[in-house]
Amino acid sequence: MKISILCDSLLLKNSLEIFLKDYITSYKNCDIVISDKKIQTDKYLVLINSSKEADVQIPFSKSTLLMDLKKIYENSILGKNKIIKYEDSEKMIWKLERKIDKLTLDFRENLINTIREFYEK
Repeated sequence: MKISILCDSLLLKNSLEIFLKDYITSYKNCDIVISDKKIQTDKYLVLINSSKEADVQIPFSKSTLLMDLKKIYENSILGKNKIIKYEDSEKMIWKLERKIDKLTLDFRENLINTIREFYEK
């Protein structure tokens, strides 16, 4: 989980930096952006404030913050990757089945040819 913090409130920003020091990275490399207001971003936005629509509500403790962020991360970021991986695995299984079909067909033809050659002698 890589997090970037973009908050207007310096107190909130400093608190988040202390609590999340092991997860903080640059905006360019992050998975999640934490902000105290709605902003336009191409990253997954986690809204943190006292409103009911916030993903994480103020006040919070370090443990509740981490639990909420890990839950959001698993459901949003990892959830999307699981879907992609599942679709990729389905394609791989289909390709594998096609290869097995071809191999069995080739084996069957070779076996029949060998048996024919044996009995034609």
